[in-house]
Amino acid sequence: MNYDLLATFYDAFIDPVVYEKYLHLLDKYTSLGSVLDIGCGTGTLSLEMAKRGYKVTATDLSEDMLQIVDYRAKSENVELEIGVYDMLDPILTQFDIVVASMDVINHLADLEDVEFGFTNIYRSLNANGFFIFDVLSAEYIDMLDGYVEEDSHFKFHWESHKGKEDHSIVHTITMKMNGKNQEVKIYEQTYDLSMYEQIARKVGFTIMETISMPERTLYVMQKTE
Repeated sequence: MNYDLLATFYDAFIDPVVYEKYLHLLDKYTSLGSVLDIGCGTGTLSLEMAKRGYKVTATDLSEDMLQIVDYRAKSENVELEIGVYDMLDPILTQFDIVVASMDVINHLADLEDVEFGFTNIYRSLNANGFFIFDVLSAEYIDMLDGYVEEDSHFKFHWESHKGKEDHSIVHTITMKMNGKNQEVKIYEQTYDLSMYEQIARKVGFTIMETISMPERTLYVMQKTE
């Protein structure tokens, strides 16, 4: 999947209230330490964490997203590490906190990948480290079936249709660039919350808190050994 196409208008689809919830949870459960931000997008949360004193490593699959993060960090005189990372790859550095915000987990293909990703994250955390993430609700994903948007400002056409699996959605985004239409498809899948919780406990996490929002649930999990 090519997320580079989304970089120019990514922020238009981000709910700032979700980031506020993340910052609240960081304040509640953690002291300043090292943070791996997986799927950081254009870096809004990464930059705010760094400004608060966390040592942040901002990662994403999209190099174009990371170029925006780098530009914003330099413009705001904020220090952070930046790199391309796939959650299914091993994490070679230890962190105090791992964050995966804005439905990063829903982009994983199946529950096997969820367990693989959770395992990678668990192994990368220092003792008593925290993993904070969110997942979209089944009701919200199902509601997206048939969604269509035509945006004249960013010049894109967006359609969302039900995928092959239950509670899955395929987003098709088309943009005209350099006189040609370019298209990207993004797949999202969600499961009953009990499935995520079961996998997390199997890996070794303790669930510390959940926050329910209309379209998603946020989790705080702690590494326990």
